[in-house]
Amino acid sequence: MGHLSSQIEAMKSNYTVVVIGSGYGGGISASRLARAGQKVCVLERGKEFLPGEFPDTLPEATAELQVDIPDKHIGSKTGLFDFHVNDDINVLVGCGLGGTSLINANVVIESDPRVFKNPAWPKALIGDLKDGIKKGYAHAREMLNPQPYPKNFPKLKKLEAHEKSGKFMKENFYRPPIAVTFDKTKDDINHVGVKQTPCILCGDCVSGCNHTSKNTVQTNYLPDAWNHGVEIFTEVSVRYVEKQGGKWLVH
Repeated sequence: MGHLSSQIEAMKSNYTVVVIGSGYGGGISASRLARAGQKVCVLERGKEFLPGEFPDTLPEATAELQVDIPDKHIGSKTGLFDFHVNDDINVLVGCGLGGTSLINANVVIESDPRVFKNPAWPKALIGDLKDGIKKGYAHAREMLNPQPYPKNFPKLKKLEAHEKSGKFMKENFYRPPIAVTFDKTKDDINHVGVKQTPCILCGDCVSGCNHTSKNTVQTNYLPDAWNHGVEIFTEVSVRYVEKQGGKWLVH
């Protein structure tokens, strides 16, 4: 897998669309808008990690930690593990090309319908739920290719414990779909042209997959966007945007 990002010197002065961030929201937006014929640029504040470059030891992981607290910032501002500590909630997000998909647990399940009963959602989104959300889920599954942990793979003690617990409580136990490549495909090339290999059960999903087995945004939406002409730049931190006439200036 080669680099998707370009040197900052190659950045043009104008684009019809500038996408800030490269996680699920940014990656999907870049892919869809590029397919629609837009001239798209993606700006990501973090680094681009290639397979084998994700931290594999505690010292390496510590070096990739950044912490935001109300009065200061600790660590590199391009550290992979971006931990935000606040008075009411603490949040861990991924900082890198692919966003939080690089360090999440890959679980791909549909939202509980009760989530959309919150009046804070935009009316346009609520009005599109009836048909639009089903199409959206279908598109996401097509690109992320989630599947349950295979029954012919080695048994996992934690999974067996969950199943036992579910039976004891008389609740429905099932293996949720996860965005991980388990099956060997032809030449190991996925649907957007990226070489991926089957999972080796290293357990490093949430510290960064070094074997291209995890179906992160870096292995599907972003390469698809790149295939359709999107220009991607990393280690570019956007401070704010300013409207000037009929255009927007990105600082």
